[in-house]
Amino acid sequence: MSPWAINRLSKAVEQGAVFAYSGDTIWGFGCHPLRSDSVDQILYIKRRSANKGLILLSSDLKFCLPYIDNNLSTANIALLQQHQSKPTTWLIPASPHCPAWLRGEYPTVAIRITNHPFIRSLCNNIESPIVSTSANLTGKTPVRNSIQAHRLFANQLDFIVTGYESGTGRASEIKSLQTGDTIRS
Repeated sequence: MSPWAINRLSKAVEQGAVFAYSGDTIWGFGCHPLRSDSVDQILYIKRRSANKGLILLSSDLKFCLPYIDNNLSTANIALLQQHQSKPTTWLIPASPHCPAWLRGEYPTVAIRITNHPFIRSLCNNIESPIVSTSANLTGKTPVRNSIQAHRLFANQLDFIVTGYESGTGRASEIKSLQTGDTIRS
């Protein structure tokens, strides 16, 4: 995506745009995490319960700090910033200011830091993480390419981002930062 296109998308996301994209794992739906109307649109598209919570995907931990408990140890911060062998989403105690639409019914918020070029560009431009959830109807297989995304969801999205390689093709591993337990492998 050209810098002009990233700037255009960034402005739209800040104003509430909902989009599909190929990320570091699978195709996903994204939006700005502070736009509850946009999050509601994604939950509606997916037919997903708001109780489940969503992932925040970011290029830098600093963009996630407003959403997480500020009592993290130096070791936990280092672990969050460390490159993992596979994409890893961490469940972290949420800040009291973290919106319920991100946490769902949990006291934690899900955070993943990535080097994916599209996500890095977008997050750096908007100086924020993005909401991330698989691009599918709940319980169904996620879309695998932009053609499927267009066919199934084009009339419900503001953008379908193309031009980036798909990630691993598998959902991220999910771990608890507090216990180290693997929730999803």
